[in-house]
Amino acid sequence: MKRSLSTLGAFGCALAVGLTLSHPVAAADSAKSDTQPKFESLDKDGNGKVSVNEAAEHDGLFVAFKQLDQDKDGELTREEFAKYQASR
Repeated sequence: MKRSLSTLGAFGCALAVGLTLSHPVAAADSAKSDTQPKFESLDKDGNGKVSVNEAAEHDGLFVAFKQLDQDKDGELTREEFAKYQASR
């Protein structure tokens, strides 16, 4: 009985190591997708621009919004948004 428990223990350790190693990769992919919003997903009203309210769901974009909005119309065009994407 002891032997099967130690075998199970080794298997459990190997499983834990495998899960630990794979988890940060998944977390990094998730974080990357959070930091790289897509223009289409932000443009909730489909008007071809991203408003400050639409940008508010992504902290980095919201913080950079004022600088990105070159014509100061309160919305980001695809070109203005592309500058944000390029800076990431």
